[in-house]
Amino acid sequence: MTIRNTENGYGALARGLHWASALAVGAAFALGQLGEEFGKSNEAALVFAHIQAGLAVLAMLAIRLVWRHLDPPPRTLATPFDPWAAHAAKLGHWALYALLLAVPLAGLVTLFARGQPLDIAGLIEFASPWTRDRALARSAKEVHEFLSTALVALAALHALAALAHHYTFKDATLRRMLRGT
Repeated sequence: MTIRNTENGYGALARGLHWASALAVGAAFALGQLGEEFGKSNEAALVFAHIQAGLAVLAMLAIRLVWRHLDPPPRTLATPFDPWAAHAAKLGHWALYALLLAVPLAGLVTLFARGQPLDIAGLIEFASPWTRDRALARSAKEVHEFLSTALVALAALHALAALAHHYTFKDATLRRMLRGT
């Protein structure tokens, strides 16, 4: 197992960051959607966990983008729909990256607009740089929710494309992300 990508597969770091990001997005989305189901007594803990998952998404995105620059991904496998499919795949990946950035940032704007501090893993706390603004908080929350739904929908489309590569095109696209080369 190699840490770096090869021309035929993803390395351990790229695969680990991919799946850890997927888990963090799933956890943040689930906590955001189901938070009210656990009652007011658990709200603070659930919001804290939701924020930490979002911060993890941001941290992993930063590492992924740096790593992608230092260690480019393997070549895209050809499909019967190329070159359009290759362009769509590239656009889809960059849209995922954009949403992985935009969703947590909108969440941070929501938090700060509420006048609340940002608590990072219970170790560091950053005070809100703004005074409380309910209208901005409401608007930012709506944007955060819309973008998070778009992120999950695009991630689902990404997964469906991987399954199509595996079952329809019968190529190694999915296997390269599951076990490398």
